[in-house]
Amino acid sequence: MRRIVEEMHPYWLEKPLYSNAERQYYESAGKTITLVVADSIIKKTKRITKAMAEKEKENEHENQQNAPQSQQSSFLYLNPLTMEANFFLQTLEDVTRTHGNQLQLDPHLTKLLESIVVGIEKYLDGNPTYIGANETNGESGNTESGVNFVLPAELSKIKRTFSCTACTNRIVGTTINKAVAHLAERHPNPNPNNQPQNPTQHPTRQEKKRAQVEARAKLNIQLPKKAKSLILGEMTNVFKDKYPVADKLKVIPEYDQIEQDLCLLLAPVFPKQQMRVYKFGSRITGIGTRSSDLDVFVDIGNTFHIFEHRASKTTIAKLRTMRMKFVNSNHWRIISVIEQARVPIIKTCHLPTGIECDICLNSLGFCNTNLLKYLFELQPIAQYMCIYVKNWLERCKLTEQITTYSITLMLIYFLQLEKLLPPINVLQDDQGFKQMVGPWIVNFAQKSLSELGLQSVEVTVPVVKKYLKAFFSYYATFKYDRFLVCPYYGIPDVDLLLIEKSLPGRYSNYAQENPDCTLQLRKPMVVHDPIQLNHNVTKAVTRNGLQTFVDYCQQTSALLGDSGQNWRQRNA
Repeated sequence: MRRIVEEMHPYWLEKPLYSNAERQYYESAGKTITLVVADSIIKKTKRITKAMAEKEKENEHENQQNAPQSQQSSFLYLNPLTMEANFFLQTLEDVTRTHGNQLQLDPHLTKLLESIVVGIEKYLDGNPTYIGANETNGESGNTESGVNFVLPAELSKIKRTFSCTACTNRIVGTTINKAVAHLAERHPNPNPNNQPQNPTQHPTRQEKKRAQVEARAKLNIQLPKKAKSLILGEMTNVFKDKYPVADKLKVIPEYDQIEQDLCLLLAPVFPKQQMRVYKFGSRITGIGTRSSDLDVFVDIGNTFHIFEHRASKTTIAKLRTMRMKFVNSNHWRIISVIEQARVPIIKTCHLPTGIECDICLNSLGFCNTNLLKYLFELQPIAQYMCIYVKNWLERCKLTEQITTYSITLMLIYFLQLEKLLPPINVLQDDQGFKQMVGPWIVNFAQKSLSELGLQSVEVTVPVVKKYLKAFFSYYATFKYDRFLVCPYYGIPDVDLLLIEKSLPGRYSNYAQENPDCTLQLRKPMVVHDPIQLNHNVTKAVTRNGLQTFVDYCQQTSALLGDSGQNWRQRNA
């Protein structure tokens, strides 16, 4: 190694193609640095070899006892570096033999040789364990401690094959010279067998999602059995069972008891602040069931008109204070506290009545309920249809993505297109005094059908069934990628690209001040809240969820239209 490095100096002095700066670099770096490293490696190798040999003699008796004879003779030892070093020496000998006295050295090779020398030194600094070979004692005939090595002659039996990943893993040869020639010629004939380019390239996340959506679109998801039994059963029985209960649950004495217990529990916590309790949700609108939660808005300190797109620290602090009172009460049992939701809630159960309650500090839910109650009273067929669609949604197990409020707005929008319900913006514009929650108008003119120029629809099972079939058929073919469901305007084909420009100034002003709180339009499904104009109530719906909903709507529409057969014939 010393001889090779020392010969670098005259070579660089005789090389006319390199500048004086390069010559000085290799003169100093090559001659001084590499020679010092080489000398240190030679000395260190001798010292380590001697120390390992002495240590091996001291431990040979212990190793003989611990290593079974069968294990010593069952396999041969070969260090991977031995194989690699043998390949390097073979290449070195081939190059030396081929070029003779015209050996060459370039900057890349010089750096690599220096890296090899430094790497060897680091390897020796790691104090590698010295492995000795088995030796037979001539006097006793016993085998001394050690291992059986792969013979050096065996190493020549292993041949390398070089392939190029840039040329579709094409095999370019079995020798270094062929590999060098391939790179020097800049990958000649990179794809001789017309193999597909980048065969091992993995798809991106977007490509995987697109493939999943395409595969999901090809599947024919069948309606759940419970949903089929609802559709194919007698609709009269559905309304006989559901409607009286839903209508009765709008006003029951238990609600007064819950309101009183809430005030008794929370008033001492906020003694200097006025407190009011507002009930809302499906129970109050007339589409609930006995298992439905009662939604409650607790107004602490006259916060009815305050709007928070996301709950503030003050609201969260109030919620946590309320939670401690519920935990220590004998009349309430905490189910869970959801602080990270858009509207944080405390889910609790009122033990005297057994009614579960969702308690929040946001007034918009109460305002939405007032609007739905008015529309259901204005056109009673809307309430009947919503009871049926809510039951259908639950049996289809779609409530995790599409809420009762979302499907109700979709139903209202459909009836607006049928000229059975008025657009919400018309009701708000006709109201003289505007009651606001933040930037949103929450009150509306409660006009009659005659004042609105609309006709009343007779509520009979055939009529309800006809409109239900049209409802499911409409949303089975709705173009969700172009339009949104917009009860605020109540007109067909509301374009996703134009909706924000058409909304009133209160929305645009709020969006300019809060750019992170705009209407989320880049979603698979957009159902616009008619009061909180920056809210897409179906933003949680995924593409797969939307496709499932569309499939179910299509199948439901077909089954509702098949009225000429009885249940058993249709089920068969």
